[in-house]
Amino acid sequence: MHLKRWISGLILAPCLILFILFAPPLLFFMFILGVTLLGLKEYYALALPELLPHKKMLGIFLSLLLPIFLYGKDSAGFAAGVTLILILLFVLALSEQRDFSRQVDRVSRHILGLFYVPFLLAHFLLMHRMEEGRLWILFTLVVTYCGDTAAFYVGRTWGRKKLAPAISPGKTVEGGAGAIGGSVAGALFFRFFFLPQFPAFQALFLAVGVGIIGQLGDLFESLLKRSAAVKDSGTLIPGHGGLLDRIDSVLFAVPWVYYYVWGMKLGI
Repeated sequence: MHLKRWISGLILAPCLILFILFAPPLLFFMFILGVTLLGLKEYYALALPELLPHKKMLGIFLSLLLPIFLYGKDSAGFAAGVTLILILLFVLALSEQRDFSRQVDRVSRHILGLFYVPFLLAHFLLMHRMEEGRLWILFTLVVTYCGDTAAFYVGRTWGRKKLAPAISPGKTVEGGAGAIGGSVAGALFFRFFFLPQFPAFQALFLAVGVGIIGQLGDLFESLLKRSAAVKDSGTLIPGHGGLLDRIDSVLFAVPWVYYYVWGMKLGI
């Protein structure tokens, strides 16, 4: 299992780095759209496994409209797009005149999927437009995955006190501390080589935030899997499970990094 994790990582990481650094904006957008599609398929398998295939595909299609609207760079157009998607999901709930309590639950899960996968992932599109945006994308990934890796090995070696046993019995407080330490180490490494103009104190603060909020993202995905009574969200990546298993921390971390850097550039 561990060997598969490392082999997958060593193959995928260089390809992803080169892609982020050199892919044109349209190709990067298509990549995010593809990742969003795969993430939504896994989400629907976890959250709405009983949904008929055509309704599942309709929900996925509506959710994919969100990053498409965002790509237009018009905030009013994006707000209008989100409003349209929400209204269409509400209409979808009205299409079946039976089992009303279940219909409300279903539309709620549709809306959760809309914001959990497409909306959070779409922050990479916003980050990509920033000055040095490609470096900030890599910063987010490096800091998050350094934290994830440290959490795994620290928790496995020294973990004793359970962090959230009802949601994820394998996660420990010691592993959580390791995640913060790993994120800090990753941030300082990346800053030294690629963002020397970024103040060290701010890099530390940003990394601690990633270490904490990334674990919340991990726990939320564990909650989804717990509700579906499955161990992994899928089998897409050998040694890692599904796509959501690999990006659960990133989904929560990227908005934190984006808004921090956005505020910093505005002088907030």
